[in-house]
This record gives sequence, structure tokens and C-alpha cells, in this order.
Amino acid sequence: MDKQVFIGKVIEINAIEGADRIESLTVVCGQGGKWRGTAQKGQFQMGDLCEVYLQDSLLPAIERFAFMEKYHCRVRMMKFKGVPSEVLIMPLTSIPPSGDIIGMDITLVKNVTKYYKPIPASLEGVVYGNFPSFIPKTDEPNFQGVSYMVEALRGKPFYSTVKVDGSSGTIYRSGDYLGCCSRNMELKENVNNAIWKIAEKYNLKEKLFKEYAIQFEMIGEGIQKNPLGIKGIEARLFNIYNIEQQKYEDIATVEKFSLNSGMPMVDIIDKGKTFDFKSDDELRKYAEGLYSNGRQREGVVIRPMIEQTIRRERLSFKIINLGYKN
Repeated sequence: MDKQVFIGKVIEINAIEGADRIESLTVVCGQGGKWRGTAQKGQFQMGDLCEVYLQDSLLPAIERFAFMEKYHCRVRMMKFKGVPSEVLIMPLTSIPPSGDIIGMDITLVKNVTKYYKPIPASLEGVVYGNFPSFIPKTDEPNFQGVSYMVEALRGKPFYSTVKVDGSSGTIYRSGDYLGCCSRNMELKENVNNAIWKIAEKYNLKEKLFKEYAIQFEMIGEGIQKNPLGIKGIEARLFNIYNIEQQKYEDIATVEKFSLNSGMPMVDIIDKGKTFDFKSDDELRKYAEGLYSNGRQREGVVIRPMIEQTIRRERLSFKIINLGYKN
């Protein structure tokens, strides 16, 4: 089950210029990370325990969350008067009996689930089976929740790509078998399905090496309101996964496959620079920017030039542009 709600602790309170009723809080949630949010003035004091609801938490339809109905009871990252509001911070309604409770996962207790973007009809297709267990799904963590990754990357060369708001697809080859998958399911071959069309367009039955998978974002008409304004549906490559060795390939391999196959990559922002951001706010600022059509981009994804794992996880994280709306 997704961990969406944690017990947190208020470690910083700051006034918001021009705001009479709210103030900015920084909270720590142990394993749940360190976040900034807003709350009513005077509602919390330094050191107070609280409930922290992360991005894409779907809240129960109860009186306590009536004020969130205008957001369809979904927690989103945004700015209030130019100040980050990345989580929903609420008073703690009950305190567990004992022990170190900061960082305790209370998602189930609070009856909260996680929101997932709907899959467009053009990508759904007929289900063949579950998503292959031997390939990781695409789901980048927010940098606020993986401080150990941010620290592990410090001083090392990295690359960053534009995060495009679409729907992820995975195509893999095992022996002579080619499989096409949406975010959660493998799909039967169908000439009308957009992911199978991508496989045919780039001749992946021939060009994709055996025991490899590629992962990409589907963007365009009918997908997440098409923020890039693309006609039709296109794919943007971002991952190559070695199934036999159970590891992701470096960016150089992704670029080479893109060149050889003709499948375009996600846009690269920086490549080979040293990761030397000095604060969380610098990272938030780095995520700001525009798509090619002038609209605010969803954010960025950051990874090391040479693939690396930490705590048995791939070192990779996203930074959401708090000015993005969709």
C-alpha cells in the first residue's frame, strides 16, 4: 500500500508576506521526508506533532476535509502567495501509545488512498495480464522524501530531463516475444492501441535487443489535457532496462538507442554538471521552466550520469514545478 500520510513534527514557522490568515511551516516526517506547507496562523507551535498528507493523497469525504472539496479532495503541490505548499498539514487527532512516532505511516488509519492519473482510452487496450514482475514500474519519488538520494548525488555529475505530463508506457522483448504495457497492465497486441502503434512505428520487434525493456512517456491529444499542445500522440523515451542483469542502463545507452531507433527522448536540460545545489529551495527553483510551447512544465527528473543504487533503490528523483497547473 502507498504511504501517503505520516506523523510529522513542526520544525520551522515563517510569516508569509501579504497573508493575514496563513503562515508557512516546515515539517519533518522521518521516513516520509521533509516538506513545506501552509496552515492557519497560530494553529501550530514549534515542536508540535501533526498529520502530514503527501502529494496525490485522496482524502475521505468527511467534514474535517470539507475545505478540500474544491480540489476534489486531492492534495496537490502548489504555491500560496509565492510560498511552497507541498503537503496538507493537519492537527494530530490521536497520539499512539508510545515510542518514536515521528514518521509513523498512518495512511490506512486515515482512510487515505493515492490518486493515479487516468489512462486515456487510446492507451488502455485489451488486458493480456499484469505488469511484468521482472521490470520496475515508472514512479519517481519526490526529492523531499528521499534526502538520502540528494546527499548521495552531491558532488557527482548528473543529468536532468524535463518531466512531461503524460502517461507512461513500457515495451519489452524477451526472446522473440514483444510485450507492450501501460502503467499497470500488459496489453494484447492491437493495431488501434497507441502503445502498440509506437512499437510498430519504431520497428521495436527488430530494434529492441532481447531481454531489454524501454520506458517512455506518451503525450499528446487526449492525454492529461495535452499540456505540450501536440497533435496526435507521441512517445518520449527516458529509460532502458536490462532484464537479465536487473539494472537500468546509463544515459549514454539511452541516447544511443534513441539515435538508432529514431524514437525521440525526453528533453535534456543539463548533462555532466556537478550536483552542487545548496538548499531545497534551490532545487525547487531549478524545477521551474517552460515547455517548448510556452506553458509551465511539470518539473524535472534528476539522475547520476552513471547509474547508481542506494538502499536497494535506483538513485533517481523528481522535482515538481510548483507553478505547474493541470
